[in-house]
Amino acid sequence: MSKNINSISLVLLSVVFFLLCIVPAYADGDYKYRLGDVNADGSIDIIDVVYLFKNRNLNYEDGDINADGSINIIDVVYLFKHYDQMREPIKYAENVKLTYYNENGNEVNPYNGESWSYKIFEDATGQKFLLMNKSQSVPTWADGKYDKILYVPLTNVITMSSTHIALMQPLNNDGSVIDSVNGVMWGGSYTWYFEDIEQGLDNGSIMDVGSSYSPMWENITSLNPQAVFVYPGYSGDAIIEKCKDLNITYIADSEYLEGSFLARCEWVKAFAAFYNKEDEAKQYFTRVDKRALNVNRKTHNSDFTVLVAWGKNYPSYGGTYVPKAQSYVTKGIIDNCHADYIFKDIPGTGSSKIDYETFAERAKDADTWIVPSSITLLSSFKEDHPGYTTFKSVQNGRLFCISPDYYQLGLMNTDEVLMDLGTIIHPEAFDGRTTHYFLSYNPDTGEATPYTAK
Repeated sequence: MSKNINSISLVLLSVVFFLLCIVPAYADGDYKYRLGDVNADGSIDIIDVVYLFKNRNLNYEDGDINADGSINIIDVVYLFKHYDQMREPIKYAENVKLTYYNENGNEVNPYNGESWSYKIFEDATGQKFLLMNKSQSVPTWADGKYDKILYVPLTNVITMSSTHIALMQPLNNDGSVIDSVNGVMWGGSYTWYFEDIEQGLDNGSIMDVGSSYSPMWENITSLNPQAVFVYPGYSGDAIIEKCKDLNITYIADSEYLEGSFLARCEWVKAFAAFYNKEDEAKQYFTRVDKRALNVNRKTHNSDFTVLVAWGKNYPSYGGTYVPKAQSYVTKGIIDNCHADYIFKDIPGTGSSKIDYETFAERAKDADTWIVPSSITLLSSFKEDHPGYTTFKSVQNGRLFCISPDYYQLGLMNTDEVLMDLGTIIHPEAFDGRTTHYFLSYNPDTGEATPYTAK
């Protein structure tokens, strides 16, 4: 009798184990539906939790909710605990303050299948914009909730940064978003990797309005823009003040202050609000979100002690700039790629300037060193980084720089950037994969080439 009971117990345990560890399919996810919307009904709710409990033979990108490389009961529990957060319009970006309303002034969520009529966006300086179509009347319920009205979609704007263009490109399915860009700062100073911007500058349909440090205000005022997209801090503050003096509407975004790669990329939803491109933003960001988490899955069981250095010395500016502990770069290294970072003890977002000696003391033991510049700015690398030949990363051929298009195309292709980052940190988890945005750098030859993981 006991033998039969033991046999039955073994069978039951085998069934339970099978249900918990159904092998998911290796394929792309369904990018029409957000991460968490596993039953593909356009909404993330408790029904998805029940569906995932009953159906775990999904693609990794759809069913591995906690991105640990498997689909099991842990994903069901994770979805149960987090589906409220996952259904929010803005999932990662803490600095995006965007609210949607229906005709009666009730808050709604277009990213969870609900219809909207109006939007209110608060920019990085605290300005509140009521976004509405020209055919609509100003609702009485909005009194006191906004400072300015902007009619959307916008048709005449100026951008301060190439990152603004990077966040507009995914929305440009019909050409109308980039067509609205009539002026760009740094137009003649950058090598542009967005062909439509380069062509516009060449044929005159887009005007170069100077650098952010020395804008051509005559050109800016002649364009009579509906809005100028700026960023706060650095040279942006002076532009904001000048816009105020000239009564030019400005919109300040702070994507560069976000705490993760995905949070920066999610600012695409803020830009979508100004162009009525919510559907395009949803499908684009769903794809990036699901694919970016593949790096978490691939590195989940990797060596967490692999040490990463990120920084470049600028003697003329008096020090080496390194990411702080809560910066998006550090989060990418630690949280996405499951590795360690040499300056995780410097609190804050953004970067910190330290003396080169402090940097070198820690960087010399790092397994991987990433220099956040392209080779065009590394002609004095040897002189700027004394003692670099003794660094472990250099001796082992693990010194990397970034591609020339990193700061333009990289933001738009955040999922690929994260996969590249994982590839150079944990090559054993990405065997055969070749990078684009992080390049193997040889200081002796001055060459930078794509890296293939082995």
